[in-house]
Amino acid sequence: MDDARFQQGLEAYGSGDFRVAAREFLGATNGKEDGPAYHQAGNALMRLKRFDDAIAVYTKALNDASYERRSTVHANLGAALVVAKRYKEAVDAYRAALDDPGYKTRYKALQGMAGVLFEMGRTEDAAESYRMAAFDDANPDPGKALNNLGLAFMKLGRPQDAVEAYRAAVDVERYAGRGKALANLGMAYIALGMHENAVRAFERAQGEFAYVLPAAAVAAYEAGKDALDAPELVEGWRTGELPPLGMTPKRDRSEELDESESEFFTRTDGDMKVADRETRKRERVERQSARNVWVTAAVWVAVAVIVLGGLAFAWLSGIGYPTQSMTVSSVLDGYSAGSSVSEFWVAVPTADVEKEMGNLPVDFASYEIGAIERSAKSSKVEVTIMLETGAPLTYQIMMVREGVGWKINGITNDWRSTGGGS
Repeated sequence: MDDARFQQGLEAYGSGDFRVAAREFLGATNGKEDGPAYHQAGNALMRLKRFDDAIAVYTKALNDASYERRSTVHANLGAALVVAKRYKEAVDAYRAALDDPGYKTRYKALQGMAGVLFEMGRTEDAAESYRMAAFDDANPDPGKALNNLGLAFMKLGRPQDAVEAYRAAVDVERYAGRGKALANLGMAYIALGMHENAVRAFERAQGEFAYVLPAAAVAAYEAGKDALDAPELVEGWRTGELPPLGMTPKRDRSEELDESESEFFTRTDGDMKVADRETRKRERVERQSARNVWVTAAVWVAVAVIVLGGLAFAWLSGIGYPTQSMTVSSVLDGYSAGSSVSEFWVAVPTADVEKEMGNLPVDFASYEIGAIERSAKSSKVEVTIMLETGAPLTYQIMMVREGVGWKINGITNDWRSTGGGS
């Protein structure tokens, strides 16, 4: 391997010039122990969104049997194959990474593989992979895996297990999506008929984390409140009146379930699959028969009120879905992972998107979303990016309304930030 050209590639990559980086890394290969060069070239091509080329180059890196980071290459190859929608091959690549006992960031491959399995409709396997990622001791922030695990359980028709997963996600203090996890928790409680718990979860999501509930969650929140307020009929008697002898009024299920005794953290993966096969049909029948007419009517009333009155207020207040924070977080997470972020920008050429994204540092430790200036058609979001070393950098991200949500149309450095620039 040509060490001089490899070093030039590293310098170009660090400065954000991924085209030059890819050229230099590929030029550094000479057919002998060139795994590192092909690995870094693949990373540069991923940044350039040349995913097919990245797949080919990562494959060449794996031909170097002496390269010590082959498991990382396998995981990166899996990510490239996902973007190319070659899902079966992506699963094989992630499994190859996990087969290496020396792979130190197994949770990354587990989370990537879980997403592919979920996309393929293999929800049970996806749930198992998400759970393994969440319980990996090396995972610095298991909240995302726990939240996704809850989504998988909900799709499997197992809201009680989803409740436990969402509650665990909310307990991860460093997880940035705790508001979203609380909203999901509220939806799971609604599915269980635990309206009081659902209302508390929705209100905490909004009050403590300033999370803007999506339309489905708003409707469920209103339905939960209506269910708590509505008088309940018991065999022709209203609760509060004297029922016939021996008849006991129904209660909200929040009083009946002891959340501390869930089997979620003690079940084996085999137990999960067996229990799912045995109870899935029965749970569907029970949920259907237990559906409350008052709740159904309240949902339709709430939706009508929201559609007719709420949209105008939300529009004028700069509220949308996805929200400004959600869009910015998706862009920064995707950019950090080397994924395409064009979908979060207004309709501009790819080259312009890459140029704008180049205003941000290539590698950063974390970020924090600050003040948001909102109006009906435009917004500005302040983002502080923390680097591995050096002072934090502050940026202003400009956004415009597109449909009901928000998309980015520019990024500028806030020169008041300590770092002085990117």
